[in-house]
Amino acid sequence: MTATERPGRITSARAVVVEFWLIGAKRWWRSVLINGTLTPLFFVLALGVGLGTAINRSGGGAQLGVPYLVFVAPALLVAAAVQNAAGDATYPVLSKFKWERSFHGMAATPLSPAEIADGTLIWIALRALAGSALYLAIMSAFGATQRWLAVLLIPAAALCAFAFAAPVAAFSASRTNEGQGFNVLQRFIIVPMFLFSGTFYPIDRLPEWGRWLAYATPLWHGNELARAAAIGGRSALAITGDIAYLVALAVIGVVLSRRYFRIRVEA
Repeated sequence: MTATERPGRITSARAVVVEFWLIGAKRWWRSVLINGTLTPLFFVLALGVGLGTAINRSGGGAQLGVPYLVFVAPALLVAAAVQNAAGDATYPVLSKFKWERSFHGMAATPLSPAEIADGTLIWIALRALAGSALYLAIMSAFGATQRWLAVLLIPAAALCAFAFAAPVAAFSASRTNEGQGFNVLQRFIIVPMFLFSGTFYPIDRLPEWGRWLAYATPLWHGNELARAAAIGGRSALAITGDIAYLVALAVIGVVLSRRYFRIRVEA
């Protein structure tokens, strides 16, 4: 009887992969919970409350139309989800191929490489959902949300995180060793994207070429979706465009992940 046929157990092949990740997470859930609580707390206190107070006093809040905390907190939530998802899609994925060879073991069962890839990405998305919900609760405790539609921050952040993590997982599956690839990804893609995608200030403060670079990043689209939910003021057409961009990137990432997972386990 195969893993997907056991009575009373999870029957979906992809859910079996999610269960594998969940069982592994039981070993370090305390550190994840502590980090997931303290990181947003420090960001909200330092940037939203501390820096935000100074910005509001100098008239910055009036220019933004809302207090700085209300402006920056939704984007910080999305940025945290993207950064955490990118982390989940790098070394944990590589390790399952290179050191633990867990994915090779799964591929020896009726699970296909595509199901292994999909289950891994679903796990990353679920982690993003849970982390975003905790982040939103902390934001709300400090008055960073002004309307009930702010709950849509959670799916917006998860979509953005998934859209970015999927191609990163494909990249990780293509690596035979960590080398400098992950360092380059962190230093030259993730960190600049975090700084220049409208997280801390409107991108109209950037030169024109900088604005176009921001438009090309998934984080800018995620930030705009988050602020549309938390603050409003974005047209339905623009929101549709943001969602379409992220969905398209996610589909490309899933296709690439399935391809490189198959190549790797069959090598």
